[in-house]
Amino acid sequence: MLLAILKDARKRSHRHQGGFTLVELLVVIAILGVLAAIVLFNISGVNASAACNGMKTDGATLQGAADLYWNTYGVYPVGTNTPATLPGVNDVATPAAATTVNQQELLMANLLHSATVNWNAAAPIPAGTELFTYKASPPQGTLHGAIQGNACTYN
Repeated sequence: MLLAILKDARKRSHRHQGGFTLVELLVVIAILGVLAAIVLFNISGVNASAACNGMKTDGATLQGAADLYWNTYGVYPVGTNTPATLPGVNDVATPAAATTVNQQELLMANLLHSATVNWNAAAPIPAGTELFTYKASPPQGTLHGAIQGNACTYN
């Protein structure tokens, strides 16, 4: 009698056991794979976008500093040399197109934070470096920025 009850209980437990079939598991795995592919595709351009946005912010900061320098000295900081005095010897009221912004002068005038040093690197400019130059006038002193090896530009 006890043996019959145990056999009957085993049969009932196997009969009502719930679970997933192999097909159901494969469908779920396929759906998760498609979702993962979509997410990876969407975040692949995030680094380039962040670098571009950072460069545009840096350009706006540098433009403001150059304008403050002009308000103080009547000239824009030009060149790549560190001057002994402010304003520098190369500074002009209307910079030519593609003239490099002298960030060392802006640092000396306390218009930029020291963390911005080396925005404009000396040639050869490594890929990924931000380069800020002046645009052709008018308006005078308008900056143009680009990341070397990247299509992102400021102004």
